Amino acid sequence: MSEDRPVQITQSQAQRLRTPMMGMIITMAVLVGILALMWFMNPEPDVTYTRDEDVPEAAGWADEVAGYSPIAPDVPAGWTANYARWETRAEHGVEVWEVGYTTDAVNFLGFAQTDNANPAWVNDETEQAQATGTTNVGGLSFETRERGDRHYYVLAAEDNHIDGTTVVISSDAGAEEAQAGLEAIVDSIGREVPDSERNDGVEENDE
Repeated sequence: MSEDRPVQITQSQAQRLRTPMMGMIITMAVLVGILALMWFMNPEPDVTYTRDEDVPEAAGWADEVAGYSPIAPDVPAGWTANYARWETRAEHGVEVWEVGYTTDAVNFLGFAQTDNANPAWVNDETEQAQATGTTNVGGLSFETRERGDRHYYVLAAEDNHIDGTTVVISSDAGAEEAQAGLEAIVDSIGREVPDSERNDGVEENDE
């Protein structure tokens, strides 16, 4: 029985084996270099998308189903609306008009408005936050609540002599921004939605 002997190759054979491998490595290096050059010549554009809902337009649609004029405040310049929607809180039997903003300092301030509030809904909107007192804005008395860095302002229906709706405002903004938002919201309570917003996109035909 013969013993297995290691396979031996000549120097020329080894050179022929190395040649294709070196070619592959060089080709890959060239391709990587070309791709890197193309990437540096065409960098990704420095564009940041900011969501900004049209609150008056959304309020115009909500006005058709709400039994009150949905709040569409004139917030300070630089604020953007993250959402503006008509929602049904089935678990509480409450229909709500709600809007949320990102402030100029990139903080949050939002509100929820309804004409059929109940304690369970208010507690849910305020995350079970404890009452801390009251504050007066534009002649309306709000109950203040606080939880962590989030502040809540609750305008009960019986304290709203403008349209009788309940409004819950929440914010993590600083005092100055929060006050500006509160005043803008109060100023727009009961304000009718303009016909141009209510009928936006609907053409009238003259007979």
